[in-house]
Amino acid sequence: GPTYVCLTFGTFVCTTCSGLHREFSHKVKGISVSKWTVEEVEDLERGGNGKANEKYLARWDSRDQPEPDSSDQNKCREFIKMKYIEKRWVERNGDGPRDRDRDRGERDRGDRDRDRGERRDQDRDRGDHFDPGRDRDDFDRDRDRDRRGGYGDREQRDRDRDRGEDR
Repeated sequence: GPTYVCLTFGTFVCTTCSGLHREFSHKVKGISVSKWTVEEVEDLERGGNGKANEKYLARWDSRDQPEPDSSDQNKCREFIKMKYIEKRWVERNGDGPRDRDRDRGERDRGDRDRDRGERRDQDRDRGDHFDPGRDRDDFDRDRDRDRRGGYGDREQRDRDRDRGEDR
């Protein structure tokens, strides 16, 4: 089953596809080994493979282009390229200027998504991230305490928490 998430599209992917998505510079994280921000978890809850397929496979017909088996990396790479890069099967509502405006809007959203991803990376780098293995209340309490200045030293906070000593 899927062991990775492609954050660029909010989809769960197998090991083979995770590597291929990385080749296209899509952001990928391991499900069980990564730290997750609250925003990333919420994005996944709103997205998922079904929603992505509704958008990117709206006009897809498996008789014309079968979904490849993950054992053939070249076919998988080509399918991912057609699906997400070329957007071959995305529903089009006409060929007029509205499509160009919509496509421009998709690029703008892509820029916003990229910027949001950079903010996520900055949050992760400064340690302001939600670890699904931790209790959400602990995360909120520690984050709020850090913002109030209750701990000047995040490492000390973590050591106290690990020993069960909370201020």
